[in-house]
Amino acid sequence: MDFYLMKKLQIIRRKITFYKRNSMFAVCPFIKSNYRHLMNIQVGELERLMNAMNKDIVRQEKQFTLEELSKYNGSGGSPAYVAVNGIVYDVSLSPVWGGGTHFGLYAGKDLTGQFKACHSGEIRILNALPKVGKLKI
Repeated sequence: MDFYLMKKLQIIRRKITFYKRNSMFAVCPFIKSNYRHLMNIQVGELERLMNAMNKDIVRQEKQFTLEELSKYNGSGGSPAYVAVNGIVYDVSLSPVWGGGTHFGLYAGKDLTGQFKACHSGEIRILNALPKVGKLKI
């Protein structure tokens, strides 16, 4: 992926994090609403950029080792990826994965067992998430 796109993704993710935090701590409902609006604009931009990039990724079919996957834990502006049943998903935009965590689970790992235990293997839950590659076994 080219440097420009990576930098743009990083900037958009930082803006989303900034707006999300400020909307959570804003006391005035109008300011809270404004931050949410700004966050939604950035989420839309990120989705458009990710969709364009996913077309290239699907062609290349990125392969992740567990070590590579661990770098995508959602901290420091990095994307948050999780693997389930050998497929790596980007959970960065999912509201339930704020900061790369979800009910005590951390992004950057293979969470197949935890997913099956919690969601009874309902893979359709993951259909809305962008697929970024496959996990090497």
